[in-house]
Amino acid sequence: MDSIKFLLYTLARIGLMFLLAVFSAFAGEILFPAIVTLLPSSAAGIKDFFTDPVSQSAIGMGIMVIFLVWIFYDDGKRHAAYESWSSINITIVYLIMLCIYFIPGIFRDSFAAEGQLDVFYLVLYYPCHWLSDGFQMNYLVSIVVGMGIILALSFVSYMLAFRIYIKKHPVILKRMQERRYYNEEDETENVQTDEDIK
Repeated sequence: MDSIKFLLYTLARIGLMFLLAVFSAFAGEILFPAIVTLLPSSAAGIKDFFTDPVSQSAIGMGIMVIFLVWIFYDDGKRHAAYESWSSINITIVYLIMLCIYFIPGIFRDSFAAEGQLDVFYLVLYYPCHWLSDGFQMNYLVSIVVGMGIILALSFVSYMLAFRIYIKKHPVILKRMQERRYYNEEDETENVQTDEDIK
């Protein structure tokens, strides 16, 4: 994956992460509570569960996990198919996503006194509220842990997709290894040439 494609891929996944955070807030706060109102009165326990703020946030996180796991699974398969797979690149993408998601949380206290941006923080960090509310976890720690869990599961799905695809198409792995071998040989020759010039 060249630098331009890598940048565009990273930006696309960051944008997707924020969109899913908004969708998870919509689903947890509006969609699921609205659906459970259709249940009969005998299902009071289910209604209580879906209207509990901690449960709603956990559901929001579950929605993000499902979508991101599915998307990164598809990415792993496509990257293997097009031989653009790189464990280093995908790790960098995850670290950038985690940092970008975490940074706004640092400035939350600056706006908390006046009540500014309350809705922004409520929506953006909705999937992590169950950790801070349910387990009395520090707000910033809950952001790192919550998104860390989501991205870790996505990373596992990406690697799994790559392994499964390579197992079905071993010729791709062979080509990737040969290309890596020839690149290392070229680098060695270039180093030797530089030394001869000196």
